Amino acid sequence: MSLRSLRGWGGFALLALTACGGAAESDDGVTDEGSQASIGSDMEFSAPVLHHTGLNTVDAEAAIEWYLKVWPTAERSQVDGKPAVRAEMFLVFNEVSEPPPGAFDPDLGRPAEQSAFWHIGAFANTTNDRARLAEVDIEHLPLRVGPNDQDGVWRSGLTPYAGIQTVSSLEGAEAAEPREGGFSYLLAPDGVLFELTGGANTRSSMSHIHFFREEPQCAANWYVDHLGMTLPPIRNEDGTRSERPPYSPCEAERGDAGWPSLEMAGTIRQPRGTVVFGNGSMGWYPRQCIDGRCGADRPLVPTRGQVLDHVAFTVVGLDAWYERLRSQGVRILEEPAPFGDTRAFMIEDPDGLAIELIEAAGAPDPVSM
Repeated sequence: MSLRSLRGWGGFALLALTACGGAAESDDGVTDEGSQASIGSDMEFSAPVLHHTGLNTVDAEAAIEWYLKVWPTAERSQVDGKPAVRAEMFLVFNEVSEPPPGAFDPDLGRPAEQSAFWHIGAFANTTNDRARLAEVDIEHLPLRVGPNDQDGVWRSGLTPYAGIQTVSSLEGAEAAEPREGGFSYLLAPDGVLFELTGGANTRSSMSHIHFFREEPQCAANWYVDHLGMTLPPIRNEDGTRSERPPYSPCEAERGDAGWPSLEMAGTIRQPRGTVVFGNGSMGWYPRQCIDGRCGADRPLVPTRGQVLDHVAFTVVGLDAWYERLRSQGVRILEEPAPFGDTRAFMIEDPDGLAIELIEAAGAPDPVSM
């Protein structure tokens, strides 16, 4: 039996356009615009364009209703015959008979089994979200403000200090009054972690995604080499920008865990890796279950079959992309096959993230940014 028939997917994934919104005190990546990139062959490949996220769910209708409550400007849709939510990105739902693994566990502050997918979400001014969401019976998860905090705050703008603090900086951190905006988290159906992030100047869009990586900067190099994405430019002191060379070496020492965090043990946020694609950017944090933080060292698991299943991009020239990636030894999970009015195939990156590549011609479009 093929993976396609086993999982019930016709080929889907997620959209996250960090270029479409900014955030105050957020865990977001850079907000540089996408570009065209050569990936070292006889032809130029335009940078992929992020299209959608595929979610496994036991009840697509209940999931859709939840997302429409959180994001009222979204609408019901279909992609390749599957139920979907259409906003600045698509969320596409694959119904399964049993709860999919990878669900966020509020008691742990993480999934028991962590893949490269961390969360999806939206950009918005979060300042008054609590009252709005309480009206539709949706509550925020607590953000711990330190290693012994039992209560937490519902958004990062309410921490008693500004910015991210580590164990070494918490004691001397300057007290801060509540600030506008920040990041906050909701628990979506099936255990999907959903982040709302931004401040007063944030352009609202449901187009947000974050990942975990074994080596975030090595992952960035891989996406440049194989998928034609680019590293964000270096911002010089005089306001100009310079091209960023590949990370060398790309392995880097883990930073200290910091707060606010969903985990009592804090979140490791360094080193970071970021890439820019055709309509946005995405960033990665280090794998968190290291050095006994989760009771044992826990490698990332493949995303296929998890509640957050995969990420999808549209590309121009699907056959050329397929031949190039196959010749480079990139793992092919699904061969080219029909996808709605077009075609798609699926690959896997070095950290087990499934990536759908969809022929741009005929692919449905999300809401314009």
